[in-house]
Amino acid sequence: MDDRAPDNKTNERAGFDGFLKRIYRPGPLICLFTLAFLALAGLGWMVLNAKTPPPQVIAPVVEDRKVEVEPEQDKTQGKAYEEATSDMEDRVKQADLAIIETMRDLGLKMHDLDLVDVELRRFEERGYHYQVLQFPKVTDRNRFLVTLRKRLYERLPGAVLLDNGDTEAAVEINGVRTHRLLLEATPQILARPEAKGPKLVVVIDDVGENYGVLKGLTGLDLPLTFAVWPHASHTRECVELISGTRHDLLVHFPMEPLGYPKVKPGDDALFVAMNDDQIRQRINENLQRIPEAIGVNNHMGSRFTADGPDMAVALTEFKRHGLFFLDSLTSGKSVGRVTAKSVGIPFYERDTFLDNVKDVNAILLQLRKTERVAQRQGRAIAIGHPYRQTLAALKQWQESRDTSIQVIPLSKLSPE
Repeated sequence: MDDRAPDNKTNERAGFDGFLKRIYRPGPLICLFTLAFLALAGLGWMVLNAKTPPPQVIAPVVEDRKVEVEPEQDKTQGKAYEEATSDMEDRVKQADLAIIETMRDLGLKMHDLDLVDVELRRFEERGYHYQVLQFPKVTDRNRFLVTLRKRLYERLPGAVLLDNGDTEAAVEINGVRTHRLLLEATPQILARPEAKGPKLVVVIDDVGENYGVLKGLTGLDLPLTFAVWPHASHTRECVELISGTRHDLLVHFPMEPLGYPKVKPGDDALFVAMNDDQIRQRINENLQRIPEAIGVNNHMGSRFTADGPDMAVALTEFKRHGLFFLDSLTSGKSVGRVTAKSVGIPFYERDTFLDNVKDVNAILLQLRKTERVAQRQGRAIAIGHPYRQTLAALKQWQESRDTSIQVIPLSKLSPE
C-alpha cells in the first residue's frame, strides 16, 4: 500500500482549483470571450462570402410503366369518334349528369337513386328516353332544387326545372318534358313496367386499340359482345383474345358520317360516292381481316346508313357472308331496319349508348336506364366503348344489377 497517495491527490486537487481560480479572474475571462467572438465572426464571414454552388438540375422522372391509350387519343383519332345519335337524347344525358352532380354536391348516394321507369319518346322524328326518378330522402328541399337548377343551367341553359311545390319536380328541355323527379322521403309505390323474361345485351365497340382495357372487359362475369375495327393497331390480338374467351365477335365497320370529310371514319370505310362494285370490294377486304365474326355493326355512318341504295348493296353483301347487321343507329334517318327487311338479313337495333359521358356514375345510370328499357319492351341493346370508366362501371353493375333481367350475348337474342 502507498501511504503517500492521499497527499498527492490532495495536492493535485489543490493545483486544479488554483488553475480555475486563475481562469475565473476578469482578465482571462475577457480574453477567452474575445477569442471566441473573433472565431465565430471569422466563421460567419467565410460562410457569407463563400460561392453558392448552382442548384442541382433534376431531370423529370420517366415512369417505367405502360400507359393505356384510349382510342380517342391515339393515332386512329378519326375512328374513335362516335356521332351523336339525337340532339334531344344528348341533352337528356347532360341533364342526367347535372342530376348526378347535384347528388354529389349534397352528399346523396347514387345507389339510392331509383330509376323507376324509362320510356322511349320521339322529338323531331328522333328518339330520346323520358325518365321517372325517385330520389333518396331530401332533407332540404329548397337547397336540392337550387343546386339542381344551378347544375342544369351550367350544362343546359335551355333546360327548365319545374317545381309543383309538393312532392315532385320535372325537367323540361326546350319545352319538352324529359324527367319526372319524385322527391318524397319515402318511395312511392308506382306500377313498374313488367315483361316476362326481359333480356339485355351489352355490345362494346371501337375495339382494336386499347388492349389493356379489353382484357379487363373480357374478364368480367358478363357475356359481353365485342365489335372490332378491321384495321386497328391491334385488330388480330383483340380478335384472338375475344375468340379465346368465347365472347361474341362483330366487325365494327366504318361508314361515312354526315360530318365527313371533317370527321374521318377511316380509309377503310364505306362512302356514298362508291359504286356497287367498290362497296362490295371494300366489304370483302374488311371481312377478310376478321373471318371469326358473326355479325357487323356500323362505326359512325350517319350519312351512309341513311342512303337506301348503298345500304341495300352493303346489307346484301353482309348477308352473302352469313352475317347479321346491328344498326348502331347513329342517325335517326337510318334506313337499316327497312333495308334489312327487304334484303332479308337478320337485324338488330341499338337502344342506348352507355358512355357518351365518361363518368362512372353516368354510365351506371345508363345501364340502369337500359334495364328499364328491357323491362318495358322485353329486350334492350346497349353499346359502350373500351374506356376505363366503362370497365369500372360494368364491374360495379355486375354486382348490383337487376338479376331478374338476363344479360346475354347478342347471338342469344332473336333478331327483330
